[in-house]
Amino acid sequence: MVSREAIESAVKRLPPLLQKDVDENLCVCNEVKKSTIIGCIVDGADSVEAVRQCCYATDGNGCCTRQVERLVECLKK
Repeated sequence: MVSREAIESAVKRLPPLLQKDVDENLCVCNEVKKSTIIGCIVDGADSVEAVRQCCYATDGNGCCTRQVERLVECLKK
């Protein structure tokens, strides 16, 4: 489990628009919070598939896939 401090540090590296709503569900199908997705990325998930395996985000109808791709893109530079 990734610490809250590690997630907060990662959020600070995101563009301002992506720093919003961190504690809200990003994946509404599976009720996965944005902070959980960021935690998976910080913990090593380097693709949408890896995030899906970590926390099931994007495993519903996929409406959040582009947002998860963007988070991976920004945090894995």
